[in-house]
Amino acid sequence: MKFRYRIEFWAYLLGGAMLRALPLRTSQRLAAAAARATFRLGGKRVRWTLANLRLAYPDATEGELSEIGRKSFVHFAWNAIDIIRAEKWSDEDLRAHVDIVGLEELRKLLDQGRGALLLTPHVGCFDLGLRLFSLELPDRLPAAVSRPLKNPLIARRLIGFRTGRGAELIPHKRVTARRMLRVLRDGRPISVMSDQYSSRSRGVFVPLFGVRCSSSAGPATISLRANVPIVVCYVVRDAPDHHAVYISAPLEIRTSGDRKRDIEAVTAQCNAAFEEVIRRHPEQWLWGHRRFRHSPDLAVDPYR
Repeated sequence: MKFRYRIEFWAYLLGGAMLRALPLRTSQRLAAAAARATFRLGGKRVRWTLANLRLAYPDATEGELSEIGRKSFVHFAWNAIDIIRAEKWSDEDLRAHVDIVGLEELRKLLDQGRGALLLTPHVGCFDLGLRLFSLELPDRLPAAVSRPLKNPLIARRLIGFRTGRGAELIPHKRVTARRMLRVLRDGRPISVMSDQYSSRSRGVFVPLFGVRCSSSAGPATISLRANVPIVVCYVVRDAPDHHAVYISAPLEIRTSGDRKRDIEAVTAQCNAAFEEVIRRHPEQWLWGHRRFRHSPDLAVDPYR
């Protein structure tokens, strides 16, 4: 194992212990200052963030875009604090810090026995949402498709946090679809975070913020194949020490009989749903990735 991974893990443990020892307001203030300094120093993530914001908000000023970008960095830092804090939370603590809106409607949907695809954007502290779902749906334990972190020590720690209440993590690889179908046949929900760039060999080009980008066809393919509903589910911070999970009504999916065209149409619906959530909470989305690379609508690479 790389020595760098051990150093990062020790730093993670030490930082976690220090954050838990500090009052929340103090740790949030320090994290916000560090996040703003990171944004001010620049780097590729800041460049990518601003490039994406320019595409999403072409009429906004550079100052307005920078303000959204800074806030997104601060929210990311605050979410990291809450994940560390939540490692020590009891069930009652978790319920006190996170509410769910729309849970009964999801229960009724799951009672039909088909399961549900939870379309989850990288908004807010989504790890807390998965943990609370495991607590509130003990008879329908959720699953989530996840990309592992590079550092195996930190990854093991986060996997333990995410699955601590019984949730199942499905690694993102070739057998993902088979395992997803098994979860759905069991009548359980599965979270799919498909709002980031997908390789051109696996994605379809559909609009997001009015610009076509390579988007994962997985949710649409699984939904059409297994006849399961797609439900938008996301987490947002609604107070410095509180979060809310919102569960929407299922997307209205219409089919034409042309499977390729239907997959593209449903994927476009998914992106439209993502865009609606992101525009509602732009300061809480992870903007720092190359979402629009290889777009046929852009004459030049926006990330150069």
